[in-house]
Amino acid sequence: MRSLIITLSMFFSLTIYGQNKPVNFNECNFDGVFMQAQVEPQWNSKKMSLIEYLNKTIIDKNLERVKNGRIILGIIVNEQGKTCCHSFLNLTDKELDPAIYKDAVNKMPDWTPGKQSGYAIPFCKTVLLNIRNGRFVE
Repeated sequence: MRSLIITLSMFFSLTIYGQNKPVNFNECNFDGVFMQAQVEPQWNSKKMSLIEYLNKTIIDKNLERVKNGRIILGIIVNEQGKTCCHSFLNLTDKELDPAIYKDAVNKMPDWTPGKQSGYAIPFCKTVLLNIRNGRFVE
């Protein structure tokens, strides 16, 4: 009986507080992408860091209410360095709009593409974003 209560309480707490169902977007059309490479894609902006870009670009009222949390983005960087948001996973206790994050990723400045055997390749990069007091932090 005790284990049943513990299991149910864990389930209800995850269901109530966890919005951790991944959202996959279908706009990224690639026959195949690399998940590992000799050289992974790199953020290429000299003006600001990736975190600064996201803090400037993403305006989500619910993000402002997140004290501590994480978001995981799946970003496909093609051979030319263009980005496409492949997936979004919200690990906060607030409901966030995945479309806002997808739009920010799709409008990112070009990255330095990943390379395999000296050739640029399409690469799926997983980016873990930490949130503290409504802002993305390193």
